[in-house]
Amino acid sequence: MLGYLNRSLLLRAGLTMGMITVLALGGMASAVFVARSTHGEAAAVNQAGSLRMQSYHIAAALEAERNAGSDPFGKIKMLTTEFEQRLSSPRLTDVVESTSRKSIQKAYRLITDRWQRTISPLLRGSIERSTDSLAGELFEGNRATFRVIVSGFVADIDNLVRLLEEDAESRIHLLGLFQGISLFLTLTVAIVTLYLLKIDVLGPLHDLLNAAEQAGRGDFTARVGHTGTDELGRLGRTFNIMAADLSKMYIALEQRVAVKTRKLMQRNQSLELLYTATQHLAEVPVSEPTYRKLLDNIGRVVEVDSITLCQNVEGKKRAHRIACNGPIPPMCQTEICSLCLGDGQTRILGNTEHGTTPNILSVAVGDPKNSNGALLLEMQPERELEPWQIQLLETLGKHIGISLDVTRRVTQRRRLALLEERSVMARELHDSLAQSLTYLKIQVARLSILMRSKAERYAVDDAIAELKEGLESAYRELRELLTTFRLQMDGRGLGPSLAKTVEDFNARSELNIELDDRLTTSPFSVNEEIHVLQIVREALSNVVQHSQATQARVSLGYEEENTVLVNVEDNGIGIPQKAERTHHYGLAIMLERASTLHGDLRIEPRDQGGTSVRLRFQLEKSKQNPPTPQERQTL
Repeated sequence: MLGYLNRSLLLRAGLTMGMITVLALGGMASAVFVARSTHGEAAAVNQAGSLRMQSYHIAAALEAERNAGSDPFGKIKMLTTEFEQRLSSPRLTDVVESTSRKSIQKAYRLITDRWQRTISPLLRGSIERSTDSLAGELFEGNRATFRVIVSGFVADIDNLVRLLEEDAESRIHLLGLFQGISLFLTLTVAIVTLYLLKIDVLGPLHDLLNAAEQAGRGDFTARVGHTGTDELGRLGRTFNIMAADLSKMYIALEQRVAVKTRKLMQRNQSLELLYTATQHLAEVPVSEPTYRKLLDNIGRVVEVDSITLCQNVEGKKRAHRIACNGPIPPMCQTEICSLCLGDGQTRILGNTEHGTTPNILSVAVGDPKNSNGALLLEMQPERELEPWQIQLLETLGKHIGISLDVTRRVTQRRRLALLEERSVMARELHDSLAQSLTYLKIQVARLSILMRSKAERYAVDDAIAELKEGLESAYRELRELLTTFRLQMDGRGLGPSLAKTVEDFNARSELNIELDDRLTTSPFSVNEEIHVLQIVREALSNVVQHSQATQARVSLGYEEENTVLVNVEDNGIGIPQKAERTHHYGLAIMLERASTLHGDLRIEPRDQGGTSVRLRFQLEKSKQNPPTPQERQTL
């Protein structure tokens, strides 16, 4: 056993710690035991002491009740009941029952017996016969008797209190003895342990630390002198072997660091390429020079000289080259596009497929389910790309595919917006200027007939006047249309455009027009902004030309969630019940624009005078592709 202890520092340390732990546990266990055994004794002492004080209270009450009022025994009855409650309180009885000292139990029984047999009957007899004619004489006799026996009763209570205090003190003394023995043994074990620690641990550990510091400075010739059979000795032998091996591993480690450094540089280049590609592809639409620059960056990272980017032609099984930074692949020369596009998977095309020497790596542009084209890389026959390079190319292919999709959608949106605006222009020309020109054509034909028939002068003058009025109306409508067609929504949104419109009408008319815009955000689509602005312009134009008003007000706000209310009011003469529609198509165009917004447009006279043009419509719920500032300018 001693030999095994000499071979194990851990066992010796564990044995020492075990002894200290056992001593500590013994001390704590003794403290817990004594604490548990003395639990409640302090409360029992206090409770027993209160019995002594309660006895004196009863005696004082007997003396005081001699000259009391109509109920001289009420307080005595209350004090008697309280004494019995304290005497039978669990705070006292639990300690008396649990103690092993018979003297305490005997003293408690003595107090209980004297109270129940002598004192309690004496007091309760006086209380029960308080209404008797002899109550006064009986009370005096009982009071004298209680005064005689109370001193002995209190002495018995003092004896119980003293016994309880002696029991508690004896246990505390026992606890001090246990703690002193435990402390002495613990200090002895600690001193022996410190001595063994200095001899068996600190010396060898200091030697090992010096050798480790020399090795840390790059001196692998350091050796440890302590090589015994214990743990530090075995550690010393292991350190000597390790120091010999480290010198051999150092050169190999430097080579591995060089390899890892090169791979880390490749990863950094990949991340930089992805960041640069994301920046370039975020510019919609992406131009051919941007794609060519991106291909140059890809070729520099994956070390490929020639890269070609092809995009699918919609509706055809063909593709066209978007950009190329080297020789054109052989498939493009023979226009075998199906060979490159394939099933949207990354694959290598050899000479058996395209008939030439170099291998072509085809990477899908987009995802396999929705391929937008292919990225073709020309490689030497003996060259193979690493997995991280192929993964990088596939990721770039997905980014390029997303860019192509976005460019196509933006182009389609712009095309649709242009067609829609042209349709609006054609409709407005047809509904306004074309109708006016038709009316003028009819008047010219009428004037020609009148002149050929040599009609009366007043009829010819009347036709000329109507022709002149029609020309002025057509010219005015042409100017309004030109103003409308020149209207553009800038990137600031509807609010600033409305403010500019109100400012223009205030400048060219004598009206005082106010704008109340309570829309805190800009939730409108471009289509909604254009139609709302045109309706407001047409309404203000009617106010300026026909209302004879001095003030007008334009207000915008939310009526409820996603519902916008636009109101144009004036204090003019008001709109008649059956308004004249001849040569005036503004109201019809306003109604048509409101219908395009799926809204409700009402033109009504105001109670206080003037006209109210009220537009109510619900905003579009989905605006996942908001237009760019360039699109706003196009619209």
